Amino acid sequence: MGLFRRQSEPSGYRPTDAEVADAAAQLNAGSHHAAWDITLHSGDRRQETAMRILGASIQDPE
Repeated sequence: MGLFRRQSEPSGYRPTDAEVADAAAQLNAGSHHAAWDITLHSGDRRQETAMRILGASIQDPE
């Protein structure tokens, strides 16, 4: 029983920045389907992917 036991690398797909940007643009346009699909295919990286999409979808106030 190690105190700092190493976990294996998370499995799943890590989307590219372009895919995240595209999903964020579609999310800003009102469609959540691209973000949903990418997040589902991310496996163990779902939370990271969702946060990347949400972070990319933030728009500066005009």
